[in-house]
Order: sequence, then C-alpha cells, then structure tokens
Amino acid sequence: MKTLTYEQLASILLAVIALIPSRAVRYTALGLLLAAVILCKIRLQSPSMQLSQLAVSLNHTEEYIREAMVEVPRSYSRLADQMRRLYDVTNTASCIKRRILRSETKASSWKGFRSLSTDIRECITRFRSLSNEIGECIRCVKNIRTAVELILEAEHQRRLASDLMEPQSALAVV
Repeated sequence: MKTLTYEQLASILLAVIALIPSRAVRYTALGLLLAAVILCKIRLQSPSMQLSQLAVSLNHTEEYIREAMVEVPRSYSRLADQMRRLYDVTNTASCIKRRILRSETKASSWKGFRSLSTDIRECITRFRSLSNEIGECIRCVKNIRTAVELILEAEHQRRLASDLMEPQSALAVV
C-alpha cells in the first residue's frame, strides 16, 4: 500500500471537514486540526527530537564507515579521518544533549519555571540556538557521509580502471 503525502493527507482532511454540515462544528474541527498540526510541527522541530534524529544518523554513518573500512582497506587512513570527524560531531551532540538536560532540570523546579515563564524571549533564543547547533551537526554528518561515498566511488573507479587495463596488458603480452 502506498503511503500518503502531506498534500494528499491535507486534502483528505479538508474534504472530510467540508462534509460536516454544521458550521460551528466544522470550524471547531478545523481549529482543532490546525492546533494539532502546529503542535506536531513544534514537536518535530524541538531540539530533543532533532537530537534523536541526529543520534540515528550518527549511528548509521558510523556503521557505513566501518563497512567501508572493511570493503576498502586501501583507503583506511582517509576513512579513519572521517571517523574522527564523526566522533567530533558525536562529542558536540553529547554536549548539546547535556545542555538540553540541564535546561529541562532547571525548568522542572518551581523557581526555574517561574524564571523561565518570565523570560520567554530567552527561552526562544536558547531553543533557536540549540536547533541551529543541531542542524549544523546534521550538516556535518551529511558532509562526512558524502566524503565516505566519494572515497568508495574513487576506489570503485580505480578497480574498474585496473580491470580495464588487465585485458589490454594480456593482449600486449601475446
């Protein structure tokens, strides 16, 4: 079964809402739907959700590099350098997670909650800076993965070139 795209899902939901005969119920349903969409968007863009996505990306990239090290031992040093870069990003992600946990601890106490509620701008600024830092980490992981893919592709091209040269060298001997 095919999965629905966001546009198709939105069209279906709006069509269902349009079928509601009472205007009051229709607009209430539309308002609730809009509120749910906004809350889901906020949740998906929260630093903790982005951090969990980053952790998954880091794990997949680390596995990819390890497989590449086995597949292409000739480029081990370049792949090890990419692994080091990945560990640097992992360290940065760990520091960001520690800052998020500290801010959640501060927000859970009553004094922390009162101070956070009085200074909403500071919270939004902190939220944006954390999201930007996590976004930068995600971009670094993508760059590392691209670099590993380039190393693998260069090795495949080298193997193809050597395979092409083998028949020519065999013909030259004959």
